Amino acid sequence: MELKKINKYIIGSVALLWGAISLTSCEDLVDESPISEISPDNFFRNNSDALASVIGMYDGMQPAFRLKHYYWGEFRGDSYINGNDGANANNIELTTNDVTSGNAGVLRWNDYYDLINRANLVIANVPNISGFDTDLLAEAQAMRAYAYFQAVRVWGDVPLFTEPVIGASPDLQRPRTDANTIINEVIIPDMLAAEENMGILSRPYRFSQTSIWALQAEVYGFLGDDVKTKEALLKIVESNEFSLVTSARDWQNLFLNDDIDPFSANPTSNGPLKIQQGPELIMSIGFSLNEEPGSGNRNRAGIFNVFFAGIPSFTLSPALEQKWRQKFPIDSLEWVTKYPDTNPVLTTTNSDGEEEFVYGDYRYYLSREGITNLELKGVGNARMAKYNKANFNQTLDDSDMVLYRYSNIVLYLAEVENRLDNEMKALEIINEFRTARQLPLVDAAEFGATKQERELFILDERQLELLGEGQRWWDLRRTGRALEILNPILDTLTGGRTLTNERLLFPIFDEHIVENPLLEQTPGY
Repeated sequence: MELKKINKYIIGSVALLWGAISLTSCEDLVDESPISEISPDNFFRNNSDALASVIGMYDGMQPAFRLKHYYWGEFRGDSYINGNDGANANNIELTTNDVTSGNAGVLRWNDYYDLINRANLVIANVPNISGFDTDLLAEAQAMRAYAYFQAVRVWGDVPLFTEPVIGASPDLQRPRTDANTIINEVIIPDMLAAEENMGILSRPYRFSQTSIWALQAEVYGFLGDDVKTKEALLKIVESNEFSLVTSARDWQNLFLNDDIDPFSANPTSNGPLKIQQGPELIMSIGFSLNEEPGSGNRNRAGIFNVFFAGIPSFTLSPALEQKWRQKFPIDSLEWVTKYPDTNPVLTTTNSDGEEEFVYGDYRYYLSREGITNLELKGVGNARMAKYNKANFNQTLDDSDMVLYRYSNIVLYLAEVENRLDNEMKALEIINEFRTARQLPLVDAAEFGATKQERELFILDERQLELLGEGQRWWDLRRTGRALEILNPILDTLTGGRTLTNERLLFPIFDEHIVENPLLEQTPGY
């Protein structure tokens, strides 16, 4: 089934309006009357109505996360620096960790609460349908849990809505609800109910059992419950639905939305060509060029915007590049000295027609602007090129946004095993991962003598593998290492602001506080 324009509900400061619903399937186009003319009691008549509302919920996920998935989880970490003095000032606030409460692009939550309201509508109305499809209810429960979990990680305490709001209502003005209350009374019950109600094991663009387990692992990890985190991760592993890719090309094809062949001696491009397939992809937000871009590219991904824009706001940080080169040397002598028994994966042909190794980690070259031409952009000046290798019009960005990927699950499991004092199992997992990536194996000495050393090693493995997937900031938050790792870097950056525990959360957008006097600003801002 292809997702097209479904239903648009817009939540504002004083009103929530309903838009029209349409559903594109492989066989037909079903047009419903505008919901503004139909009460929910009359609309939710059967499972077809319920499905239309659920698809509309995913449609609302696109504008809610197209940029914020990366603003919130990617750019506050240590993988990027300011790309250019002419870059978007709001974006620069992320790399310097000096986010201000006037930063609309990062902090405005209108689309976000619109998504939550769509989930609330399904949860409130689908159980009233005779013979309702429990999978549809499960999807809405998972979506609401996912959305509120992101909100708690971003802002901490936030206004809580668990019933649908239709039309203008004074009830839209609410104070912030304690984050622990939201976690214990909404997020955890919703994700457990979703697991119970869901009967579909896996699917790439909608919640299923495996993506619900991935969400559970994130939530329990955030709470520091390693036992429950491990249980959720093992459910995914033991489902046997996913596997690690075992070649450089297959790894690149998980992400590539570009017709450039990075393995060609003379790569050229005529425009984007989405591949983005493989056995590691658990769940993504799907985008399609069959759907109109919408105002401000609301129905397009944000990948071309944030990672490979003409004037880049973000370039790969020297700290990241140096870490990558130290771990996997790009100098032939250093590589052979460190890894005498392992050849690099990539090769090139010299002027004499002879094949030569390209020393280093192939993921470094495939994630960095210039592919193997390191001279094209010096350290600290290269854009992140995991998804595309050239500039493309952002209206053409139908890149799928990966939310959960199997390598994330595997490396997360290694992290948890280490914290549970199963260091040998953690090392075994790391080497299974390294084998799949055709990279040198790790011995106990390199892995680390202490739990802390091993955790830092695993976090580095995650940083390199999951670059550009919105994970690094949350890794640093989950392990309590954000201040430790980022403050020494921020001290060297122009405009860098020292992190405090209070400022690990984001501020509330100024206009939301003006609109809703019951809101109080996040401490520290």
